[in-house]
Amino acid sequence: MKNERVDRRVQRTRQLLNDALMSLIVEKGYEAITVQNIIDRANLGRSTFYAHYRDKEDLLLSGMEELVHSIIWRVEDPPAGDEGCGENNHIISTAPLFRYTETHQRFYQAMVGKQGIDAVIQTTHAHLSGHVQEQLEQLLPEGQNPLVPLPVMANFLAGSLLTLLTWWLDNDVPYPPARMDEMFQRLTMPGIWAGLGITLR
Repeated sequence: MKNERVDRRVQRTRQLLNDALMSLIVEKGYEAITVQNIIDRANLGRSTFYAHYRDKEDLLLSGMEELVHSIIWRVEDPPAGDEGCGENNHIISTAPLFRYTETHQRFYQAMVGKQGIDAVIQTTHAHLSGHVQEQLEQLLPEGQNPLVPLPVMANFLAGSLLTLLTWWLDNDVPYPPARMDEMFQRLTMPGIWAGLGITLR
């Protein structure tokens, strides 16, 4: 029971520090934040902070997995009947991602916008590339070799999506999420199908 209480205190402290960092990123931008800002916002002591983290980057990286997955979980195979989906039109559905980031615009501007955090952008790109490659592998007909290597296509798609998402956020979401998804598909899918060696009817 004692260890359980300690674990809960540790989890609560780390959550307070992470929440403080995230809120400050939205308000000030990551580069302007100090450890003092974080502990003041979390209402914790400096010694408590350093008992858990080396610096603010260590704190950021500790919460990276959840942050990155908040993006990747919303890039998915198109569900049956999804708006705008037609046969062989989509590899991944980005509409949920655009809808989600629209409702958290300031946060994701600070994270992956043009003033975003390099570590977040790079980690998101790496994980998103892996996620997309898994979907490409499922789409490739059995026994067929792609005309373009799958890692190349996956990195291209991930980079294109993040670039488009950054532009959209930094320009105050000038188009609705469904329109952004449609434009992404039109810009990328013909080349991807060609790279897979699949001819559309």
